[in-house]
Amino acid sequence: MGMTEELAAAGPWPGHEQEMDLYGRLVGTWDVTNRYFVEEKDEWVHGTVVWTFGWALGGHTVQDVMWFTGPGADGYPRRDTGSTVRHYNPAGKTWAIVWFSPLGRVTKLTGRAADDGGIVQEGTQTDGRPIRWLFTEVTAESFRWLGYISDDEGETWRLEQEMLAKRR
Repeated sequence: MGMTEELAAAGPWPGHEQEMDLYGRLVGTWDVTNRYFVEEKDEWVHGTVVWTFGWALGGHTVQDVMWFTGPGADGYPRRDTGSTVRHYNPAGKTWAIVWFSPLGRVTKLTGRAADDGGIVQEGTQTDGRPIRWLFTEVTAESFRWLGYISDDEGETWRLEQEMLAKRR
């Protein structure tokens, strides 16, 4: 058996289906419109994403792979990828989250259920600024993802990315 088959799981951790559903409800493939703010250029960039979530590591983990398509420097579309691993900690009832970018960016966050049925993920960007990534308006067929950053230690937050997803 290869690494991919060993990594994948058929479903959630047996006996913990309710806790695993926080991210497990996202398992599948989503088509996404994406917009993000580029600080260096002081402009919003628009693109699309194919975002696939699946079970991993015996069902203790929900991992995703994202394929971003956006404008390249030469005017032609550019395709980039990334992956997030979300691993459940039953003792703390929280999720340890790590986002990996092929450009070397690694972001660590902690996830938990939001009061409104969404998901709150909080951490620190590599430059030390606090970040908050939210899944909101989550239904079986769609969700909204919002990425916020704080320039003042969490006193105020500004939107830096928004993704609107529809289940494929």
